[in-house]
Order: sequence, then structure tokens, then C-alpha cells
Amino acid sequence: MFRVPKLFSFCVLAASLVFASVFASGQNLGVGGGLSTTKTKSNSTTASKKTTPQKSKRTAPKTTVAANTKAKSVTKEETPQTSIEITPARPKIAYYNERFEMAIEEGNRARDERDYFKAEFAYRRAHAIGTDDYRAIYGLGNIYSDQQRWFEAEKAYREAIRINPTTSDAYIALSFVLSQPISTADLLERFAEAETFARRAIQLDAQNPYAYDQLGVALELRGIVSDETENAYRNAIKIDPQAALAYAHLGRLLRKKGQLNESTAAYRQAIQFATDVPTMILVAEVMQSQQRYTDSEQLLRRALSSDPKNPTALFLLGRALTTRSNFGEAEQVLRKSLQVSPNNFNGYMLLGSLYSRQGKFAEAEKELLKALQVVSPHDKRRLALEFETVGDGYLRGGNRIDAARIYQQASSLDAEKKSLTDKLAKAKGD
Repeated sequence: MFRVPKLFSFCVLAASLVFASVFASGQNLGVGGGLSTTKTKSNSTTASKKTTPQKSKRTAPKTTVAANTKAKSVTKEETPQTSIEITPARPKIAYYNERFEMAIEEGNRARDERDYFKAEFAYRRAHAIGTDDYRAIYGLGNIYSDQQRWFEAEKAYREAIRINPTTSDAYIALSFVLSQPISTADLLERFAEAETFARRAIQLDAQNPYAYDQLGVALELRGIVSDETENAYRNAIKIDPQAALAYAHLGRLLRKKGQLNESTAAYRQAIQFATDVPTMILVAEVMQSQQRYTDSEQLLRRALSSDPKNPTALFLLGRALTTRSNFGEAEQVLRKSLQVSPNNFNGYMLLGSLYSRQGKFAEAEKELLKALQVVSPHDKRRLALEFETVGDGYLRGGNRIDAARIYQQASSLDAEKKSLTDKLAKAKGD
């Protein structure tokens, strides 16, 4: 996701935004990791570009200030005043701007340190101080996106756009979140909306390479493998000739179009220009969407050598290792990822799947129960499917009681799935 820009006293200086996190399981056509919009060094999952500063229109809240005055002496000849009219002193706007900026900076710093609890607290404090400044709620969207908490990230980015409908970065971030392959009946509508927001970002900032790249992603997700999609990626590269992510997306698209040599060349350039941690992660995610897990693993290990606590890189490496059946290291990597990001639903899901593939169904159940504590409405069906897999394992092993319990849990998440009702009846011996 993005980095939250800074504001000093009365005016906004350079904004640096970061997109982050990875796609959930399955083939993914969107941006993995994150995007930033500033050429700053950061270990967040980002790429970068400069944004136009924006003046703060925030005013200081009205407060009552006690006056510190000396009482006037009263003589017998004087009639004492029964009341003194005091005009309250207004706090300086700079004071509130300073507090806001300190909270934003604290959130940014905590995010870079992977302390997401502290970052969330700081951004919420900033939002309470300046409710009409989009950056605090935008920062919340970033840390939710880092942890693949897509439902919460979407709400935060929509609120950021409501507060400031003229910032292209929030539209790109929201388009990114809407591009996630979550389990929902309106997925195609979400992809169409992702395209709309990417186009809006281009209208607001025609020189933003990430806006064009995200447009290409949204079109591709909608099944549009055409010159328009290719041109979107090429426009991003034209604006930024070292746009590694756009080269990776272009390589994927050209492969779909049967242009294998051109695809290979584009991927080669993506790897060449992926010289920083965020870009390595982004390109690695695109490779995984094409099942190029070995190639992605090399990039991810390079990224983690510089940023060992990056939750996105850890999750993606765990996924690559799981796919290659390297279960021992995958388990270690995923547990480290969850230590950094304990509310990462996809991390618990992948760890549960890893145990199921090894026939360790009791361990799988434990991880899925943790996933249940942080599941969003979009992910309930996916979680139901993983519980069903565990129930099947119990049933095959003759453990009907545990199988029935797990099928019951799966049914509570996906009540419309008839096969679960049938399996539950079988486990109960009905």
C-alpha cells in the first residue's frame, strides 16, 4: 500500500504513498505487495512517484480556555462588577497541525517497523485530531492492506476518497483492493469498479505510471486481453522506463497473447529493474500468478535479506515453498509472517492448508479456528472450504465425531452449500 504523506505546520510538503500486500491464494492478476508514490527509501512493499502537495483546510476546534487574570480591588466607593466578559483565546492552528503530523509520522515509523498495532493506534489518533484530512484514514487503509485485510482496507480507502476526492493515490489504492480475487458473488462488478477507479486516477494525474498499470490489471481481470490492456502497461513504462512492475504485467499479458519471446524479454527487464525490496516483492507476486514459484522465490529471498520482517515477502515465500511441498521451511516462514501480522487471515488459511496437505488435520483445525477470529464477510466461503477439507480428512480416518463438528462449522460459514449438509448427515450416521 502507500505511505502517508507529511504536513509541516500550515502546508503539505511532499506526499509519499505506499500500496502494499499480496494477493490471496489462487491465480492473481493484480498488484501484489504495494505501490508507493514517492521516490523514497522504504522497506514497505512499495514502488514510487512524487505527488502534488495539497493545502490543509483544517481549522482548529473550538475549545474553552480559562483566563488567568488578577481580580480588581474593590473599595467602598465602588460598585463591584458582578461579571467579567472574557473572550476565550483560540488555540493556534499550528498546534493541531503539529500534533496531527506527529501522529502521522509515528504511524509511518511504526508501519516501517512492522508494529501494526502501534501504527493503527497512531493513525486513529491522527484521524481524531484532523477528521477532514484524508491521510490518517488512508494510513489505516495501508496497514490493513499490508496485512491483506481487504474488507477493512476497502472501507478505509473509500472514506479517504470521500474526504478528499481529488487525490489519485487513493483511487489507485482502492482499485488495487477491488482487484483482489476474494470469494464474493459480485466479483465481476468489483473488477469493473476497479477499472473505473483506475481511469479516475489517470484523469487526476495523467503522469502517474501506477494508475496506468492498475488500469491494465483491471482490464486483464475482466478478461480483456487486447491492445488497450497492452497499451496501459506500455504507457506506464513510457512514463517510467524502469517501471519493473509494469514490465512484469506486460510479460504476463504477452504470454497470454502467445508472444513468448517478447514475454520473456519483458520479464527479464522486470527482474533487472527490481532493485529495491518493494519492487522485488511486487514482481515476485506477478511471477506467482503465472506459477513461476521458483523464480519468485529467488526475488523474495533477496528482499527478505534486506527486510526480514516484511509480512508480504514472508507470506509469498511461504506460499512458494508450500507449492513446492517444502513444508518444513514453509511452516517456519508462515509462522514468522503471522508473528509480524497476527490478523492476517490468509496466513492462517495457508498454514491450515499446509497441515491438511500433510494429513495433520488437528493442527490444520487449530489454524483455521484462528482464521475464523479474523475472517471478513468476503472470505467466509473460502474458510468454509478449508474446514470442509479438514472434515473430509477426519471422516476418511474414521473420526466421525470430529468430522461432524467440522462440517457443522463449515455449514455455519456457507449455509447454502448442499454438499456440506450431506456430509454432515453422513458423519452423524443419519
